[in-house]
Amino acid sequence: MQVTLFTKENCQLCEAIKYELLDLQAEYEFEMKEAFVDFEPNSRAAANERVPYVQIELEGQVIRQFAFPVNQVELRRAIRNEVMRRPEQQG
Repeated sequence: MQVTLFTKENCQLCEAIKYELLDLQAEYEFEMKEAFVDFEPNSRAAANERVPYVQIELEGQVIRQFAFPVNQVELRRAIRNEVMRRPEQQG
């Protein structure tokens, strides 16, 4: 499972979601990447959404998206549920 955080420089809300994701990553095993929409102007988040924007992918397919404002409780629940559904992915 890969989680992408679409963010901008100096975005306090983005930083809060980033730390939430890092906390979740310590608890559950998944890949995380940050995509700066300032430098990726063609990304969906830059074109259509405000940041922070979170996208969860599994095997190259988007399975969940969280648009601004990202609800941290729903994000945590979605990641936990997806990881628990696939116990073979845990180390």
